[in-house]
Amino acid sequence: MYHKVAEDIIQAILTNKYTDKLPTEKELVAQYHVSRNTIRKALDVVFAHGLLRRVRGSGYYVIKKPLQSQKILNLSIGFDENSMVSGGPLRSKVLKFDTITADKDLALRGNVAVNSRVYRVVRLRYLQGQLYSLEESYFPRNVVPFLTEESVQTSIFSFLRDAYQMTGSTSENYVHASKISEQQADLLKRQQGDQILCLDGINYLASGKVFNFSRTYFVYDNLALYYHTQNIDI
Repeated sequence: MYHKVAEDIIQAILTNKYTDKLPTEKELVAQYHVSRNTIRKALDVVFAHGLLRRVRGSGYYVIKKPLQSQKILNLSIGFDENSMVSGGPLRSKVLKFDTITADKDLALRGNVAVNSRVYRVVRLRYLQGQLYSLEESYFPRNVVPFLTEESVQTSIFSFLRDAYQMTGSTSENYVHASKISEQQADLLKRQQGDQILCLDGINYLASGKVFNFSRTYFVYDNLALYYHTQNIDI
């Protein structure tokens, strides 16, 4: 339950419903009709995703980004990074939805076994009508037994949580520049061989199993990447 509350608060922040300070815990309890413990767990999630600052004795404040003129992709958000982008939600055009066998290169990229069967979902994503990214996602069939046509049109992560109570525990993200192929260039309206900002991600369950890995090519103008860290005394 707290995941849904956290997701709703995140969307409220990203759509500027909350721009300075969040309501008090008491007010959020009344708003969502849940326990104070549920609200506190939800706020912990939102805080961990880099959207809030705790002020002792005062409450939770929305972190204001310095690059207000740019669209920001928050790499700290672990539900469905691309649907949680500022200014979203993203809209999808599904290009491929099928099952394939992972070759050596794909298996290495996703930390899965060679020849394992994976769902493949290839989508163009749009933000406010403008082409945002090309996303290639993979879901191991031995972990994710079933995806629906409807889920790949919207939020696959939300479907997995609702259908299988499957939520990510840890993620690995690697940002790099990648040359695009002729086919990718045609889809992204760029030139073959262009260097494109690219994000490789792997998402793990608490058991350590990979349930999703992806590669996303970004073409949206003035895109900024943001991530949140906490200082840890060593």
